[in-house]
Amino acid sequence: MSTAASSPSRQAVIAAYRTLLRTQREVFGEDIRAIQAAKKETHARFMQNKDETNCDVLEEKLKLAEQVTTLLRHNVVQGVPQGEDTFKLRITKDTELGDNDSIKMAKGSHRKNRKAAAKGCCGSQ
Repeated sequence: MSTAASSPSRQAVIAAYRTLLRTQREVFGEDIRAIQAAKKETHARFMQNKDETNCDVLEEKLKLAEQVTTLLRHNVVQGVPQGEDTFKLRITKDTELGDNDSIKMAKGSHRKNRKAAAKGCCGSQ
């Protein structure tokens, strides 16, 4: 059972909102349209829940805001046009740079499954 002492404070909600907006500005750089669209969506989502009093729902929404912030910081890379067919990627200090090993492994297993499915039931054509 939640108590008022364990409920998210108004300051925590405002901090989450501001953090999201700041992250959007950092990730989208000088792309004003992307920043405005993200800000509009963030505002709409927060306003949808402005009258929420259920502590569990509020905690869930704050966790979601934190997850979105992390996703934006680590996984969104923006391409900036540099010419007709050329883009420069805006990679930030927080961008998660990994290798493609997991993708390569998934491709290999997908191909094996596809070959097995093409044989039909019990290996027959």
